Amino acid sequence: MYITQSTHRVMAERQEARSSLFVPQVYESVDKARWEYHVLNVDPREEELPSVEQLNELGTSGWLLIGMLDERATGKGSHVYYYFTRSAN
Repeated sequence: MYITQSTHRVMAERQEARSSLFVPQVYESVDKARWEYHVLNVDPREEELPSVEQLNELGTSGWLLIGMLDERATGKGSHVYYYFTRSAN
């Protein structure tokens, strides 16, 4: 049976449960994740957008595409940005 903190409080309010209930606490140390980032900046007026092969090469190197910004869609520029991340460990 799993007992939460709120269950413990409710049971502790009952006289009969006060002295018999023991809830163990477990502490775990977790290292903070460290990440590194890569931004691929492409100006489609001067070069091709990345091919599937180029994106697969980045994926093979551990890079994960997490976002993309196409300034052309906003009317505020002409560049396309690809944002990648991978574990720095």
